[in-house]
Amino acid sequence: MKNEEGLKAKREELVLPFPELPMAGLRPIFCGEALCRNLPEAVSREWIITNGLGGYASSTVLGLNTRRYHGLLVAATQPPGGRIVALSKLEETVAVPGGRFELSTNRYGNVVHPEGYRYLVEFRLDPWPTFLFRIGEILLEKAVFMLPGENATVVGYTLHSGGGPVELTVRPLAAMRDFRQLSRENEDLNPELEQAPNILTLRPYDDLPPLVIHHTAELVEPSPCWYKNFEYDEGAVKPKEDLWSFGTLRYLLKVGESCALVASLGRRGTGDLVFHRRRMENTQSVTAQNIKSPGSGPLSARLSWTAESFFARKTEGSVRQRSLAETGLTLMAGFPWFSPWGRDALIALPGLTLATGRFDQARSILQMLASHVKGGLIPVRFSEAEGLPEYDSADTSLWFFWAVWRYWKATKDLKFISKKLMNCLQEILEGYLEGTQYGIAMDEDGLIRLSDEEMPLTWMDAREPSDGQLPGRPITPRSGKPVEVNALWYCTLMIMASFAERLGLKRVQAYTRLARLVRQNFARGFVSPRGILYDRLTDRGPDTAVRPNMLIAASLPFTPLSRAHGLAILAAVEKDLLTPAGIRSLEPGHPDYKGRFEGDLKSKARAYHQGTIWTWLLGPYASALVKFRGLTRATQSTLTAQMKPFLPHLEEGCLGSVGELFDGDAPHLPRGGLSQAWSVGELLRVIKEANLTEL
Repeated sequence: MKNEEGLKAKREELVLPFPELPMAGLRPIFCGEALCRNLPEAVSREWIITNGLGGYASSTVLGLNTRRYHGLLVAATQPPGGRIVALSKLEETVAVPGGRFELSTNRYGNVVHPEGYRYLVEFRLDPWPTFLFRIGEILLEKAVFMLPGENATVVGYTLHSGGGPVELTVRPLAAMRDFRQLSRENEDLNPELEQAPNILTLRPYDDLPPLVIHHTAELVEPSPCWYKNFEYDEGAVKPKEDLWSFGTLRYLLKVGESCALVASLGRRGTGDLVFHRRRMENTQSVTAQNIKSPGSGPLSARLSWTAESFFARKTEGSVRQRSLAETGLTLMAGFPWFSPWGRDALIALPGLTLATGRFDQARSILQMLASHVKGGLIPVRFSEAEGLPEYDSADTSLWFFWAVWRYWKATKDLKFISKKLMNCLQEILEGYLEGTQYGIAMDEDGLIRLSDEEMPLTWMDAREPSDGQLPGRPITPRSGKPVEVNALWYCTLMIMASFAERLGLKRVQAYTRLARLVRQNFARGFVSPRGILYDRLTDRGPDTAVRPNMLIAASLPFTPLSRAHGLAILAAVEKDLLTPAGIRSLEPGHPDYKGRFEGDLKSKARAYHQGTIWTWLLGPYASALVKFRGLTRATQSTLTAQMKPFLPHLEEGCLGSVGELFDGDAPHLPRGGLSQAWSVGELLRVIKEANLTEL
């Protein structure tokens, strides 16, 4: 009720009426004048939109870039990877007879200049990022959206009111560099500008594609220069960047008129704003028609809509043979810096696809990953530069079985599993039975051992920063016999036995016997005197740290645990790990616990799995809760209370999405990646499988 009253009050503050939203059930997300003019609060609100290729546009609600990853056109030159910040931002100035007003906001050290945020009266996320500036009688709207399936960003301006015509001057600032690096003034840049009617082409560097700008400006004024020392807030050391500008575009706007520019990597087309708006509206309409929200409330509607942003498809460029780009659809692990990750995609898949009715996408992703199996291993990630598969993971292949089982439960599509996935499933089993790369193999007791102490082969994969020659050592050692890997191994054997029986295949009894051996030795080795689980078994003894890996073990559809052990694990998790934002990665009382994810790279790496909260782990928590306490009204009430805080969170941090992690200590600030696939996916799966329809 309070949310509805608050929304009603906000509506009364609106400068313009709400536009029609693309999907039923979406609650508008916007920032009013008070927030926009509160600099510290405003820069903590970020937005990101994607193009379905792995590229994106992102910034804060002020347009003040606070990360090296921010930019209006972050293009995937080798979709879905090879990303470069092509167009960083635009410097805009409005000129009227009474003076000139700069709309941009930048940070240079301790100085903010210009202070265009003082004219910003509203930011809206939907149907795309929209900024409203008011200067006296002037009300100017700026809209930003990406063209679907293209490395192209449209920036449009509409003059809604004013005492007369205004002159809008726009200066594009280009970075043209790898999105993980920074640009500095240099002599290698080619400053030449190629001009044609309503088209500008820049070729700053020979090894990068050209930046092409379609526009509707009345005048192009070349005035090349560097804008120097933009500062980004990225921890203890605040990096600085120089951006290149070829000159300015001048538009003359009358009330009711619009103008635009389209920044792209070499596209052909037009700068007509109305044309591109209609195209985007049609695309959003089709997308909305194909989404089935798992609940009837605003949380599931927003997350179902946000899920679309993680899908990426190869439609441009070319890369080496057998790369990800050859196999079509994938899931980005998150934005802004994550590439496609196999583990993340598999954990996110049930929520992003099955809970939202995207069954075709589920099949495409499972088949894509299956096509890359090698020696029993599914790729844990695909490289940013070339999209090549990388296999250093002990659990990704086992999560593949988990995702296939979820697909089977949702669709009963045994034919697809038999024809497209069974060979992969069998190859994974053979690999683990006989031993795979990276010292991953089954021991005599049936349990899986990871013998390489230098490789972090589970989801807790943080390393000490490299010394420049060798990779750093794992911060959270997982060698020996990790608890979740062996629980997943048991689940894998049971799933394979079930599929083999349904398909009339041989070795059903062999899988069942081996699963029985694993279950027996799992209980003997991992169950501690407290009735919970050790985190891993080593030759030096068990690891007694209380971590969420035992929760994963308890949550699986086939678990080697008794009900008593499952209840004990839930009690321990709720006592030491559960928070309003998700599950901590380590109990606060442990000497290695780090409650805040902040500081330099070394400090962040040491906190990554040593206390930070991971939202995706609410999925295993919900599954374990339902498994061991039953899907009762009390359980649903517990989960509803746990999930509700994410509705206001959608208006904080990354607007409309859920990020990678949070601080372990209150107030549990959002940290890490802005928008994370498995965070969004597991929340959607919880809503669907726990039948939390009101969310």
